Amino acid sequence: MPTEHNGFDQEELLALARRDLEAGRLEEALLKLKQVIAGTDAMVEALPFAARVYGQLGLIEKARACYKRYLEVRPGALPESFELGITYFEGGDPAEARKIWDTVLGAAPTHPPTLFYSGLLAAREGRVPDARRNLDVLFKSAPADNLYVTRGRELLDEINNAPGAPAVPARPELPPAAAKPGH
Repeated sequence: MPTEHNGFDQEELLALARRDLEAGRLEEALLKLKQVIAGTDAMVEALPFAARVYGQLGLIEKARACYKRYLEVRPGALPESFELGITYFEGGDPAEARKIWDTVLGAAPTHPPTLFYSGLLAAREGRVPDARRNLDVLFKSAPADNLYVTRGRELLDEINNAPGAPAVPARPELPPAAAKPGH
């Protein structure tokens, strides 16, 4: 495919880039996306696509920059906010990832990807009760066949089977006194 795209407007280039992405042609998609996001007349809708391509290529800083540019224009965009958190998580800045994901969960407390990754981050940081709480909300709010529920169950198994893990169920039973009516 030629690298020159003269004669195509931004909307057409974005549509062609999407087709390239669907077909796994990252190089061709990126060539088109770079044209669409360049300059002051950048097509904002293309920024998340460019960010995802950069992420797949391991270019975390470029992915992060695209998500930030997008969120400047659309600050309430939950998927892109979550994905911005992923760039910090994968880039070794868990505190920033946690901050972003806390904001996402404040706006959408049952967002499955954010619940899973927040639980994963909490588990990695040794905050097991927080991890369990996020996973519990995930299990209660998303369908059982959801990818993040499946991954969450695997994570919960790892937590429960970790050396030194307390021998308690993931969802502890209420003490007998609290289970009685009136208590």
